[in-house]
Parts: sequence; structure tokens; C-alpha cells
Amino acid sequence: MKNKILGSVLGSALLASSSVALADAPFAAENFSSTMTFTSDYVFRGATASAGNAALQGSFDWGTGAWFAGAWGSNYDSAGEGANLEVDYYVGWADAVAGVDLMVMPIYYAYPGHSVDGSLETLELWTSAGMGFDNVPGAPYVTLGLDFSDDYFGGGDSIHSSLNVAVTVGDFAIDATYAHMDVDGTGLDSDGFETAYDYDYYNVGVSTSAAGFGIDLRYHDSSDTDVIGEDLARDGDVVLSVSRSF
Repeated sequence: MKNKILGSVLGSALLASSSVALADAPFAAENFSSTMTFTSDYVFRGATASAGNAALQGSFDWGTGAWFAGAWGSNYDSAGEGANLEVDYYVGWADAVAGVDLMVMPIYYAYPGHSVDGSLETLELWTSAGMGFDNVPGAPYVTLGLDFSDDYFGGGDSIHSSLNVAVTVGDFAIDATYAHMDVDGTGLDSDGFETAYDYDYYNVGVSTSAAGFGIDLRYHDSSDTDVIGEDLARDGDVVLSVSRSF
């Protein structure tokens, strides 16, 4: 699993800090890894998923050759949904083809104990293509992402598209993401939430490592806070995340 392939995308930084070492035997200890992250706000696609509060997150991953699988979890808090935990399960393939890093990954978002039946659990297909330019100053790396779901969190069909550009400056990595979320729907669901919407969001971050910890400081903004909701939209917010991989 490569950070450049899986990394965001998930302004949410979902999976971005995961890494998988490879060994000859598929289930050798070297093929398993885990990451713990503390973040001042769990932001997913331009919106807070922790009500603006801090979150503790963790992943457990396995990978061999081009194949990987894992689970990722975080505390969760979103108005009216009655859930306090998110657990995501994923399996996928990632490899370089003709100099392009390709990734295909179905991911299932689960929310144990939530009180709104059928509106949270979601299956989505993530795809991405990335390419590095090592001969250019800063060694820029460009990733295009395109993700699909036929039932996006109780809405309808969805397409999430993203562009991420990362450069290296000394011991620091600087990256920027611009993305668009487009969800078809049929109006309001049984709980009064709009099921059709579209909006843009973007973030810019700087990351480095120190004493074995990964550190990321990121600015978040969005094009239309009314679509996301003023309480949920991250509009000019700065988020600090600290992670450690094992």
C-alpha cells in the first residue's frame, strides 16, 4: 500500500498514514501494520465528522504484492445520526502500470449502534491514478481520484472527484487537494435530510516527521457552507494531526 496512492483524497486523511511492508510469505508479520492518529478535528470531504471535536483514530492493515486489506476506525459525531463510532473496511489492489500508480479499492463505511436505520452504512468504490515527476524541483506528485457509490449515505448515486498535488521541500511535504462531491437524490429522506446535493471543497497542508511521529497541519475550506451545513462545514479551519505507525 503506498501513501501516495491512498493519500488524499480523504481531506479526511482516511488511510493516508497507513503503510504496509512486504514479505515473501503472504501472512508474514512484516505484511501487517497499524497506525494510531490523534487529530484536532475529524474532517471528511470538507465536513467535520466529530462535531468539531478531537478524534482518536486507528488502522490495522495487511498487504502482499499489489493486494491489501484493512480496517480503520474513529470516534464519530454528526447531528441527528445517533452514531459515536465509525469503522471502515477496505480491500484493494495498487500497482504501477506504465509509470502510473493505479489503485482500486472498495470501502464499506459502518457505524455500529447508530439510530437512523439505513442512512449511514455505505459501500463506495475508490479509484485513483498517480504520477511523480522526480526530475522537477520539489519532485511533484499528482493524484487524480474518482469514487463511486449507488447509495451514498442514504442519498442516491454519487461521484466524488479529486485532484491532489504534493511537493517536497527539505524535510517537509506540502500538498493541496481540490475536490467535488456530487450526489443524486429524490428530495428529503424520512428524517428530513436532503438526499441530493453537490459542492466543492479544498485543503492545503504541510507534513513532516519527528521522533517517529508524523505531523500534519492542514487548512480546510469549502465552496458552499449552506449545502454541507454551517455547523458541519469546515470553512477556514486549521486541523492538526499527529500519527505513529507500528
